[in-house]
Amino acid sequence: MIKSFHHFKIKGVNQERFFNNLSKKCHIYDVNRQDKTLCSFKVEWRYAKFIKAEIIKANLTILEERSSGIVFFLLKIFGAYGVLFALIFCSAFYVFQLRFIERIEVWGDFNIEIQQFLEDNLPTKNKNKLNCDEIEKMINDEFNDLSFVSVAVVGQTLVVNVKSSIIPSEMVDEYAPIVSQYDGIVREINLIQGTLAVEVGDIIQKGQILVEGYVKNSEGEILNIQPKAEITLDVWAEGESEHYSKMMVTSRTGKVCTNTSVLLFGHEFYSNGVEPEYEKYEQEIKSDFLTKNNILPFTIVTTKYYETETKLVESELDMQRQIELARENCLQNIANYEIIKEENYRVVSEGNKTTIKYVITASIKVVNL
Repeated sequence: MIKSFHHFKIKGVNQERFFNNLSKKCHIYDVNRQDKTLCSFKVEWRYAKFIKAEIIKANLTILEERSSGIVFFLLKIFGAYGVLFALIFCSAFYVFQLRFIERIEVWGDFNIEIQQFLEDNLPTKNKNKLNCDEIEKMINDEFNDLSFVSVAVVGQTLVVNVKSSIIPSEMVDEYAPIVSQYDGIVREINLIQGTLAVEVGDIIQKGQILVEGYVKNSEGEILNIQPKAEITLDVWAEGESEHYSKMMVTSRTGKVCTNTSVLLFGHEFYSNGVEPEYEKYEQEIKSDFLTKNNILPFTIVTTKYYETETKLVESELDMQRQIELARENCLQNIANYEIIKEENYRVVSEGNKTTIKYVITASIKVVNL
């Protein structure tokens, strides 16, 4: 709960005597003495009128006063009939619109096509009149390649779950070719069935077809067949690491301040007024409902401002460590290698930047049986 308080800023002499007498009658806090005659402080919101009378009685001048906090905020809202009427109207509208579908989510295959189909052909968005069984039938009639369809209403979202039908391999008329997953050169080929699209010594690229899923008979007719082969490739993988001898690094100093505000339907009704005084800073914003199970969606937004500073950082080059990092990055690009045939690297220096480029040549066996 946000603490409610009343803020005073006063001017005058003999303030010590005033505060000594006042502290015996109520609790005061956040006293800020700017000079001998100028001071600000806070008291609990319910003592505002009493403190104001005491200030006048002590012949002090009130320069500024204001109230803040959740109590004052709520009284302000409910004291304004126009705002109260708007809240009642918005609440009624909010409850009314809960009856309708607001969003369609499709999980699984053909999600974009099915979502567009439902948006164009959904008979109604009223949840009470929506028949999930009929929607399932609509989807099955429109999309023939589905083995499973499930439709459910979750909140204001129509959730659709779909799966494609699985066709046994013996029923497939066409077969997918064997495709290379790497850039490299062909070293060995052991074709079992299918039609070769490459030869030993060919330089290939990732995505290139190695074996086609068909054969030609003696009469030149094309017969579809599942391609099977063992192919050995020499492939190359590259990885690199970088080191800067001088670099500007931005980090947090440890100083932080927090701003808290309350929103209703996107409009700010309360803020503690905290603003960052830092020259440079990073901010983190967290939003949450002020209370749960409330018809009025009060949202509390907390913004933290972290002071940052940028410094020039110098570091020495650890050549062996940079080579190891480049090699590790290289291995990530060729995780399924069988035999490493060759490794080499080169060093590129430019200004205060040193780059290690590492290259591995490995032997990969593509097996599709």
